[in-house]
Amino acid sequence: MSRPPDKSLAFLDGLRGLAALWVLLHHARWLLWEGWENFARTAGEHSIATRALAYALVPLRYGHEAVLFFFVLSGFVIHLGYAKRLAAEGENARFGWPGYFFRRARRLYPPLIFAMLLTLVCDRAGAAQGWGIYRGATPYALINSTITPVHDLPTALGNLAFLMQSFFPSWGTNGPLWSLHFEWWFYMLYPLLWVVSRRSAIAATAVVALLFAVSWLIGPGAGSVFFVARIFTALLTWWLGALLADIYVGRIRIRWTRLAPFALLLAVLPVALPLLARRWPAVAHGWLPDTFYGIGFAGLFACCFALREKGVSLHFLSRLKPLGDMSYTLYIAHLPILVFLAGWVMSRSPDGTLPRHFGWAALGSLLCLAVAWLAHLVVEKPFTTRKAGAAS
Repeated sequence: MSRPPDKSLAFLDGLRGLAALWVLLHHARWLLWEGWENFARTAGEHSIATRALAYALVPLRYGHEAVLFFFVLSGFVIHLGYAKRLAAEGENARFGWPGYFFRRARRLYPPLIFAMLLTLVCDRAGAAQGWGIYRGATPYALINSTITPVHDLPTALGNLAFLMQSFFPSWGTNGPLWSLHFEWWFYMLYPLLWVVSRRSAIAATAVVALLFAVSWLIGPGAGSVFFVARIFTALLTWWLGALLADIYVGRIRIRWTRLAPFALLLAVLPVALPLLARRWPAVAHGWLPDTFYGIGFAGLFACCFALREKGVSLHFLSRLKPLGDMSYTLYIAHLPILVFLAGWVMSRSPDGTLPRHFGWAALGSLLCLAVAWLAHLVVEKPFTTRKAGAAS
């Protein structure tokens, strides 16, 4: 007897949790380990096990790319409920504007406010100890140039208005907040795209593609217009998720197996982009490579759906749903904890350097997971429970 097709989307929660964990481990490797350059100079002094682990963890350098997975997933989740309405009701479907904006704010703000308060406490406590990481005085140029905490009132208000990394810096040491700037404005643009999509998903995609093309004509010299343009550049990656939702509900007729090969980009791009950068630097940097990664993640989604159609169980991913449930809180709360711990570890080192082993990176990651889970129960879970059948 053949098994009925699995209709659960819990495996997406597992993938979301893994992406958040990837970003956490990326930052833990960066902040609580000596770093690849230092390791490469003294690799022969390390044990075989340490060397093997260091090489095995090299893929964790792609933390920024993991964030692009969130963009694709966000587009899918936000559009899915509305895509179902459009598939069932066509142009008679209604959007429900007030409810949509209320749900988006309820989803984003409670964990964000918690993360900003946690950042302030960690940063002020660490700075009060005189730790060099809070004043750009470590032996690591990358840390010094990246960790530049700002806690003034305009920065706080700018982050609450989702203008971080455009008109204001990210709050304190919480660099991952940069992506919320994009997410929020994707949310604000989506209702307008939905109006077009109600008539034609292809027409809405054409609008997104046109905005993407025009955005490349605007350079940094355009000032504030440049930051708006970058949202339109990244919007295409987000919209790929919305197209996947249209395929899932049947509004767009295309087989998953035709899209699944795009997942190969995730293996090709880390090798191809450095080679392209030697000849075409402008092509191999910025949001164009990010768009290619977005296409690769869309292919990964398609691969998962294709496997399910063939009866392959993705239950192992579904079992990671608890990690996915707290992924947002984990993503926006982990970095100030790691920075604080890195400051403490360096302050205890005779020469102010980071450890040559991964022990503190592992402990820091576990601490972040514990804090995020407890915070999730208070500032995320109560605000994400919705009635069955409600649109995202």
